[in-house]
Amino acid sequence: MLEWIFLILQLAFVLFFFFLVLSFYTGAPFVPSRLKSAKRMIELAHISKGTRVIDLGSGDGKLLFLAASQGGVAIGFEINPFLVLFTNIKAFCSPYKTRVRAIWKNFWNSNLSNADVVLLYLIPWKMEKLEQKLLKETKPGTLIISNSFIFPNIPCTNKDEINHVFVFTTPKKKV
Repeated sequence: MLEWIFLILQLAFVLFFFFLVLSFYTGAPFVPSRLKSAKRMIELAHISKGTRVIDLGSGDGKLLFLAASQGGVAIGFEINPFLVLFTNIKAFCSPYKTRVRAIWKNFWNSNLSNADVVLLYLIPWKMEKLEQKLLKETKPGTLIISNSFIFPNIPCTNKDEINHVFVFTTPKKKV
């Protein structure tokens, strides 16, 4: 019996490691935003009741819960099923259960057209590809809040250099 438990734990660890590596390849590994940076991202997003927020690579859901606390409806796309499960259990047990949801999905295959705000903390070499997706799919005026990294062509409209948070706005005329 003990051998089976140990085997299951080892398999869970291998799967968790696999999804960590996969997320690094597709977008970014799970690195939680510092609480100060996360709070600043939400402040700069000017989220109010009904704001539709999408977090690309939502990890543990920290940004989702902060957005919901401001009245937003927050959806996170996360490739690691363990983090999706963790976030959804946390949401179920929170006062934001109707406004926070994590979806097990590669965000490259997601539709961003309904977002009012897009939150992200990726890696620098994926920013140009993501910029093309955002310009194609988001509506003009969508706020894009990035932790640490900037886009090559979308002009930064606001920033907090101390916390490494950058704000971009989808232009009225697609680039």
